[in-house]
Amino acid sequence: MFKKKIYIGYTDIYPDFNPTDNVIYNILKERYDIEVVDTSIPENNEKIQYLFYSACGNRYLDFNCIRIFVTGENLVPNFNLCDYALGFEHMEFGDRFFRLPIYFWKQYKDDYDLLLSDRIKLAGDEPEKRDFCGIVATNNTFADPTRENFFYALSRYKHVASGGRAYNNIGMPEGVEDKRDFLKNYKFSIAFENSSYPGYCTEKLMQAFAAGNVPIYWGDPTAVDQFNEKAYINCCGMTIEEAVEKVKKVDLNDNLYMEMLREKPLLDDNLREKTEKKLAEWLYGIIDKDMEKARRRPVHGKMAAYEENYSLIMHRYEKLKSSKILMFGSKCYKWLMKR
Repeated sequence: MFKKKIYIGYTDIYPDFNPTDNVIYNILKERYDIEVVDTSIPENNEKIQYLFYSACGNRYLDFNCIRIFVTGENLVPNFNLCDYALGFEHMEFGDRFFRLPIYFWKQYKDDYDLLLSDRIKLAGDEPEKRDFCGIVATNNTFADPTRENFFYALSRYKHVASGGRAYNNIGMPEGVEDKRDFLKNYKFSIAFENSSYPGYCTEKLMQAFAAGNVPIYWGDPTAVDQFNEKAYINCCGMTIEEAVEKVKKVDLNDNLYMEMLREKPLLDDNLREKTEKKLAEWLYGIIDKDMEKARRRPVHGKMAAYEENYSLIMHRYEKLKSSKILMFGSKCYKWLMKR
């Protein structure tokens, strides 16, 4: 069977990203003969037809091809600089955007599969008698202070074990190696997002479910549209004091706790399959077009000057970032954040 040959590349994506085993590649390989081009070699820039990039750099500006922005962070795509985007937003923008929350990504497949299983079995014998609550938070530098404030407020009620690098209190400053294995020891887990925004629902809620916990969740107020609200403590729209009282109520009532733990389904069992089918249709709609007809971002007129200026600023910033002045400023900033 003949397959259309396409040349794709990835840049500015997190370090552990696997270019030939991810949700995008695995969908595309079903329909196309794919060559993944090494974007670190400048001579390859002209060969790439479709560039998938994220927010870990600005090298994407060097590529004049179909640019597709992919984000696992709470970032709104800049459609002046990308042709298409995958992200968290609840929005429609012609054929240029597809909502793909990070919990559908390949690296979270094991957690997602456990989401479809029985939480009582995941929780083990007498789950209501486990230790109170756990949390694994890695980076607290740019997070909304609500998570940290809630952690300390709940800790005044009962000890909350923190197994991540943020506010670690288990004697392992670098954090636990296995998040799920750590969290399964607790009745509850704090699953607060880095920020609260409609649509921004990451892996945190899903991983708490996968550990057999009752999640204490804050972040995406629209998460209830996909996840069973009866199965977790939804703190969205509450004050910290109100959220703590809600946790106490469940903690002190074993029957209520077990009722929440038995609640199922946690989400539509076919949600992943439905989402991947729609994603495939969206991606095929881009690549089946003639290259010029697939272009969406403006490349002439005022937009040409905008991109040129933006690119110049970003490249100057990259040079400055490696200078001693900025390195010193960064160290000062990190020191101040720890105060």
